[in-house]
Amino acid sequence: MGGMEAEDPKSLGQDMSASFDLSVIIVNYNVKELLYRCLKTILEDQSQRKIEVVVIDNASSDGSTEMVKDNFPKVKVVVNSRNLGFAKGANQGIKQSQGKYIFLLNPDASIKIDQLDKMIDLMEENREIAICGPKITDDQGNLQYSCRRFPSYLTSISSSQSLLFKLFPGNPLSGNYLLTEDGHEKQTEVDWVSGSGLLARRDILDRIGGLDERFFMYVEDVDLCYRAKKDGGKVFYFPGVKMRHLIGGSTRKEKGEMIVQHHKSMYLFYEKYYAPRSILSVAVLWGIFLRMGVALSGYVLKSAVKRNA
Repeated sequence: MGGMEAEDPKSLGQDMSASFDLSVIIVNYNVKELLYRCLKTILEDQSQRKIEVVVIDNASSDGSTEMVKDNFPKVKVVVNSRNLGFAKGANQGIKQSQGKYIFLLNPDASIKIDQLDKMIDLMEENREIAICGPKITDDQGNLQYSCRRFPSYLTSISSSQSLLFKLFPGNPLSGNYLLTEDGHEKQTEVDWVSGSGLLARRDILDRIGGLDERFFMYVEDVDLCYRAKKDGGKVFYFPGVKMRHLIGGSTRKEKGEMIVQHHKSMYLFYEKYYAPRSILSVAVLWGIFLRMGVALSGYVLKSAVKRNA
């Protein structure tokens, strides 16, 4: 099954003349089995709303597009000839869809369609909500910190991946950033929610310009929420809706490259909003570079241990 570039993608599936209440956008890259589980879960139940599902495939070589065509003929597929990244792929899916609401969903995540109905109900009742995110757990039911405050200068030492959090998970710096004080059980307005499962109003996305395609992978969700709030909208965390997410399922095969992309995106966000073209940005760049070096060293060490085990 061939593909073309994002500017003129090859599309397979649904008639674009229809209109929908909700468009589910899934950006996929070489995770056929996880994508199958994702689509099966979201499509196995019926919804009272008119829903379309659009898969953007970033040049997978594992038969992902053939699997979708054979097993989910109602799903629209857009095939790219190269990996365009998450933000660009998501924007591509948004342009190819017609839903009043857009739900960005990772292929390594799973959520039932009735849960999406609940999120739409909340946003229909509260017009000021621009973006909404569910409670997210892993396959064992362990909480993922899917809603947080916007990053600050202290985020590099207080995030969920920091040494401080791993040694002292109850420390106040991490608690403030990760919003751990209520155990993520309270429906509340937050700064940002994870793009692994993010519901947004189409008119808001159109107005603020969709996702920033300079973010190849990671932090594009933080940036999107930042701009939505600047536009006057609210971002809500809704633990009444639950979603499962296999962390890193989509990026595990290219972990080293994803570490680099994550830190690159961190600096891009900082430079975009906090200190563009300042001397301080040089210090932050070196700090992020050192943090990336530590993360890559840890990854290489773990990989070596596994190979020799």
